[in-house]
Amino acid sequence: MKNRWTFLIGVVSLLVALGVGWFAETQYQALVATTELVVPAVEIPPYTIVVPQMFKTRPFPAPMANEPVYRGLNEVSGMITTITLKPDQLVYRDQLVPARQFRYSDDERLEVISFPIKPEQAVGGQIKTGQHINIYRLVLQTAPNQSVAASPDPKVWLAAPGAGVELLQPDVLVVDVRSTQGSPIAPAPKVQSTTSEATTYNTGETDNSNASRPLTILTIAVPPEVAKDVLRLAGESHVASRYLLWVSLAPIVKSK
Repeated sequence: MKNRWTFLIGVVSLLVALGVGWFAETQYQALVATTELVVPAVEIPPYTIVVPQMFKTRPFPAPMANEPVYRGLNEVSGMITTITLKPDQLVYRDQLVPARQFRYSDDERLEVISFPIKPEQAVGGQIKTGQHINIYRLVLQTAPNQSVAASPDPKVWLAAPGAGVELLQPDVLVVDVRSTQGSPIAPAPKVQSTTSEATTYNTGETDNSNASRPLTILTIAVPPEVAKDVLRLAGESHVASRYLLWVSLAPIVKSK
C-alpha cells in the first residue's frame, strides 16, 4: 500500500512539473516570439499624406500585435499623420488616420471652410452632408425706395434697379452641417406607425435636444480661391444687408 501511494504521489508530482514546465515555456515563447510591424523609415511631420515608401517593417515581441497598431505597408497608403512620427516607432491607428476622417476630404488640394447661413437660405435647412450645392451671391438694390425696403420678399428686392444674382460656385461638396452651437444636426425621426388616433415615432438614439435645432452652419470643401470668395461674401452679408449668401441643391444632371 505504501509503495502504491508513493507511486501515485510521484505520478502527480510529475504531471504538476510537466504542467508548470509547459506554462513556463509558453510564456517564454510568447515573450521571445516576434512579429513584423510597421514603423516609419524617416521622420514624418504631422498633416502629411503618406505613401508606403515612408515606412518599413521591423520585428517586435508578438504580444505587441494585439495593440491598435498598423501591421502591413498596404494599410498606410493615403493616410494622413496626426502627430510627428519618429523613425522606428510603432504607429498607432489614432496617429495615422484616413484623410476624410481627419479633414473631411481626401483631396488635399481642397480647402475646408464653414460659414453661417439661415435655414431659409439653405433649402429650408434641409441640406445634408454629402450633397452638392450651388452657392449664389445676391446683390440687392443699393438705395431701395421705401416700398422695396419694407418688403420681406427677396423677389421685390431683386426686381429693383441695381439688384442681381451671381453664381459664385457651382457643384460644391457639403462635408458637414451644424447648428449654431456646433452640434450635429440630428436626422428627422422615422415614422413607426400611424393610426387614426395617434402617430408614434422611432428616433433610436437621436438626441431630442438636437432634433429641433435648425441648420445654421455649412462646411464645404472647395479650392482655396473659392474659399476666399465665400469668406468675403459671408462678411458682406454680415455687415451690409444689401448682400445675401444663398445656396441651392445642385442639379444631378449637369447642363451642357
